[in-house]
Amino acid sequence: MSDGKLSLKSAFDRVARLPAGLRRSREAPPPHKILIIQPCCLGQVMLTTPMLAALSEGFPQARIDWAVSEWALPAIGVNPRITRTLRTGAGTLADSGREELHALVERVRSEAYDLCFVPAGSDRAMQVATRAKIPRILKLDDGRKATGAEQLMARRFLSLAAVAGVETAIIERAEMEFEPPDIDRTRVAHWLIEEFDWLGDTPLALLHPGGGDNPRQTDLDKRWPAHRFARLGNHLARTYGMRVIVVGTAEEHAVAEQVVGMMSFPAANLAGQLSLGELGALCELADLYVGNDVGSTYVAAATGCPTLAIYGPTSPAIYAPYRINGRIRTLWRPYEGAFDWAGGVSVDDARTAADELVAEQLQPAATIL
Repeated sequence: MSDGKLSLKSAFDRVARLPAGLRRSREAPPPHKILIIQPCCLGQVMLTTPMLAALSEGFPQARIDWAVSEWALPAIGVNPRITRTLRTGAGTLADSGREELHALVERVRSEAYDLCFVPAGSDRAMQVATRAKIPRILKLDDGRKATGAEQLMARRFLSLAAVAGVETAIIERAEMEFEPPDIDRTRVAHWLIEEFDWLGDTPLALLHPGGGDNPRQTDLDKRWPAHRFARLGNHLARTYGMRVIVVGTAEEHAVAEQVVGMMSFPAANLAGQLSLGELGALCELADLYVGNDVGSTYVAAATGCPTLAIYGPTSPAIYAPYRINGRIRTLWRPYEGAFDWAGGVSVDDARTAADELVAEQLQPAATIL
């Protein structure tokens, strides 16, 4: 057994030591209607999709619904494993007013779920589940310190599927999932051909220099400096002949434009022009994606795109994208005191990791005959 599988097995072996309220009763019947309450944010929702996959495979006869915010809905809105999405508002449940929360409770109660998962352990989410009188509610004890393999958030979420009774073999092969709608694939293909003059004959790199801004918090320190993205983009274009596209939200257009402006090779700025589904479709075609600790990085990894995730103030030991069969590299440098990119991931670090990711499929441009 590989080291990865050993550590994964170790994580689920620890389920036996979970609090008694979380351990599965042998008499518990298989669930018929399951609700996942994980409203926000995009990265955390993506890290919950392995648990969704495990539940879907482990309880194929069960219906699975998901209570999700408008912000994160695009991540799972077309997932075929989900029967229905329940809208929880614009952002987090903490932002919901009394009437909005009451309406959600009544909606959940009317569906008569027999099992509910609250992966992030939100107090508000627990209030919704308990007030809706769902008979079985599974959540992580956020006060319990995670050690070893249990630190990884996606695996901690997956441990709830083990508690519910899903077989270990199913859990071990579960990973993040994202399926772009076919219409988004068509739109992206049209843009690449008609606007970008790309026919698949040259490798494609995506850079996302934004992030750090969501309904929970604003932490722009998560952004690897724009000039480092530009230098990495130059390396990819020079060494492999890659065409570079910079992506992001409309609010990130300015930082994306900075990267494009500092590059010595041509690059396109699509920040603010792509839906999440279209970004996923673009990732399916790309040879490399490079991004910060931001939701789109999890989407890129979930599509199978070779992904380089750069971390600053947050640790990939907890928040790394979770893909068993994908090519992912996470870069992070430990620090003490206040975080500063001066001691963080360097361009050389990123260049080496990017080269490793593309080595299997691309040769340096100078050696191509």
